Amino acid sequence: SNIALSESEKLNALQTLSKAAAELLEKPEKYVMTAWTSAKMTMAGSEAPAAFIDLHSIRLPEEATSRLSKELCERLSLIAEVRADRIYINFHDVAPKSWGWNGKTFGD
Repeated sequence: SNIALSESEKLNALQTLSKAAAELLEKPEKYVMTAWTSAKMTMAGSEAPAAFIDLHSIRLPEEATSRLSKELCERLSLIAEVRADRIYINFHDVAPKSWGWNGKTFGD
């Protein structure tokens, strides 16, 4: 994102989005990781507040992406004051054997 947030505001955003992703994906939050990266960016040629969410999930149901897009945009808009029409989300469905954690993969 190109949104200037304090460290505590970033932490709040990350925690809010972590809880939302877990809830919306119906997965335990212990398997959710969030990160905030600041970058110089434009959208539609403007430097107005914008954000890019890159969501990777094992067995991401295709029918869930519309609900995820709506909810994540709404929540990010509330906590970071960026308009929903200035948020892009890229969804990735990952095979369990292609995701490693704790010395193994989820496909083991």
